[in-house]
Amino acid sequence: MEMFEDERGGPSTEQLPIVGYNHLPGRTAESYFPSLGQEELSDLLRYEQTHRNRLPIIRSLTARLRRLREQKNARPPVAGGYGPPAARPPGGTE
Repeated sequence: MEMFEDERGGPSTEQLPIVGYNHLPGRTAESYFPSLGQEELSDLLRYEQTHRNRLPIIRSLTARLRRLREQKNARPPVAGGYGPPAARPPGGTE
């Protein structure tokens, strides 16, 4: 019995953010990742885990998603360095 790739679960190839993803070699597929958002990367990760299961691609997608989440949760930098001088407390001395 022949099983088509879209019958195994996960997003179908038509739902992927990269046209022809299922035919791309790993390095070519990875070159698209920096331009994608979290939801698109998550779709690709689910597809890859379900259909292709290429470990280097799964690692790359996972790392990219982790970086995006960390950037989203990062706090703004504290004043200092090249920014404006920090405010001094009233009546404080140095």
